[in-house]
Amino acid sequence: MILEVVEDSKQTRRMQLSGGSTYIISLPKNWIEGLRIKAGDNVTIVKNSNQTLTLIPKERTSEDKKTTAVILFSQKDSGDTVKRKIISVYLAGYKTIKIKTKGVRIPVRHSRDVRELVRSTMIGTEIVESSSESMIIQILTRLPELSFETALKRMHLMASNMVIEAMEAVEEVDTSHANDVVNMDDEVDRFGLYMRRNLVLAVENESILQDMGLRKASDCLGYRAIISRIERIADHAALIAKRTKFVNGKIDSKIFIKIKKLSDKSLEVFEKAITAVQEQDFEKGEQVAERVGRVIDEEKQIMSKIKRTEKNVTIIRFILEDLRRIAEYSIDIAEVAIDENIQNIITEE
Repeated sequence: MILEVVEDSKQTRRMQLSGGSTYIISLPKNWIEGLRIKAGDNVTIVKNSNQTLTLIPKERTSEDKKTTAVILFSQKDSGDTVKRKIISVYLAGYKTIKIKTKGVRIPVRHSRDVRELVRSTMIGTEIVESSSESMIIQILTRLPELSFETALKRMHLMASNMVIEAMEAVEEVDTSHANDVVNMDDEVDRFGLYMRRNLVLAVENESILQDMGLRKASDCLGYRAIISRIERIADHAALIAKRTKFVNGKIDSKIFIKIKKLSDKSLEVFEKAITAVQEQDFEKGEQVAERVGRVIDEEKQIMSKIKRTEKNVTIIRFILEDLRRIAEYSIDIAEVAIDENIQNIITEE
């Protein structure tokens, strides 16, 4: 039985030279008939980065491959369950998402949750049809619209600006400004979700991988980790902003200057980590790891010198911890540059 499965999905055929300039290879008849290909049809050949070839019947795009997914849920499903199902299908790369119930009305709370999810979380989507028993979500964006380098830079800038503005809000004890920073976190998460969807499609489609400027499918694993770390950095920026409402008066100016310097250094290693990834530079990744160690040491020094009786001591310690975590997440990003480019510094015997 196992042998039959292998023969049905994998066969070895001899390459032949035709006319001195063209190589030809025969394909199993049952495979071709199963794919509904006829003599004279066009077949696209893709040379992959991992030294393999892919044959694609006709001109099939990723949208053709994954068009519509149907989600069934009951009134027993929680709002979070419904949202998780929709996000999972969105990430899988489907172009249309149909939500249906089994002969009952969609609960009002579910309808409201779906509309809020589409509005606030999923880039380039709209609810194009809605009734008491079904909803249809259409993904309108063409993939990919941005190279991964451009998308990564945009996400990095959003997270960095959040940290900068969060520190400004804390310094001025401006809760209104702090609330704006917290809202920016939703935009980072939204963009991160969009990028993860693109990576899923790139893994499955070599042409999308190339359009995004990635070298090989395995790059998607590292970049997915980078996206996650940038989202965590944005989360800590939002936490810093949220602490504004607990500041009593203003933080002592001498202490805040030290905190601000630490913030600048954390953002510096964050930027250098992103640069190391974009430039595929092993050495710059290593430099980030060394710099982060110094940031962590400085955070400990500041923490040790703060008196327990200092006003706002608890808030100060929380902010210092947030800034340290931002630097630590930058190490994770830099490690992608290190791991992906180790071949540049080694030789093989």
